[in-house]
Amino acid sequence: MAAADSFRIAPLSEVMAAEIVGLDVSRPLDGETFAAVNKAFLDHQVLCFRGQNLSPDGQIAFSRLFGQVIVHDNSRYALADHQEVLVLSNDVDENGEHIGVVDAGDIWHSDLQFKPRPAKCTILYALRNPSRGGATDFTNQYLAYERLPEAMRMRISGLRGVNSISKLKNSRAPISGERKGAREFYIRQERENPDVEHPLAQVHPETGRTSLYCSPRFTYRLAGLTDEEGDALLDELVRHSGKREFRYRHEWRDGDLLMWDNRCVNHRATGGYAYPDIRLIHRTTVLDRR
Repeated sequence: MAAADSFRIAPLSEVMAAEIVGLDVSRPLDGETFAAVNKAFLDHQVLCFRGQNLSPDGQIAFSRLFGQVIVHDNSRYALADHQEVLVLSNDVDENGEHIGVVDAGDIWHSDLQFKPRPAKCTILYALRNPSRGGATDFTNQYLAYERLPEAMRMRISGLRGVNSISKLKNSRAPISGERKGAREFYIRQERENPDVEHPLAQVHPETGRTSLYCSPRFTYRLAGLTDEEGDALLDELVRHSGKREFRYRHEWRDGDLLMWDNRCVNHRATGGYAYPDIRLIHRTTVLDRR
């Protein structure tokens, strides 16, 4: 049983993110330890646990400490005997087919923003990293909201963004040329996931802080505004939300377990690697309570 006094918290940047040093999450956490980890998660938005050795069952068990772990919609790339674990990889099988999602997260977004119940947190476990590239960028959306001019904060109060899974109707989200059958995939996904609205100014259910909640990947228009007015405002908010002053870049190591709070963080994969340089990551996702 891991104890709260067995690890320390080391900030990774002045903007956000911290490393949890000295904690083996494959072992059960006692209540005090989980409370300390959860507080660090809420305080820093992004947590990294280095040098972990996790089975799929172990990753699922750790993820369940934070809430309901979903079975992913993209079942083609889930582990056959662990449907809660989605494979992200550019590796291929003996038939030349990708074994995982090859273009996951290449545009700024918050996970499951297109659903009525978005993601609370996403947890990635890095089994293999390429020799170069493969970093993940994060932006602190608390800061993005707090550093908006007061007039802009008043303007977006009560406004809602319309979010869609489909890239087919979102000019801000081009389709990767590496994804086979993308058009059919998004048509099917749009049928199964109708558009949803979420507030642009979102109050975090646990911290009480307000964050800017929109992204170029999923938010494609603003409810109640004309296309011209909504597009101009959304473009301004998207540019602001991704400013470098709000960012942390995570450079991956094998064995990293990384989790982040989708309720106040946007992220993107930066790419920069190509087969046969392999990236292999296992993903679990925990739902928000909304």
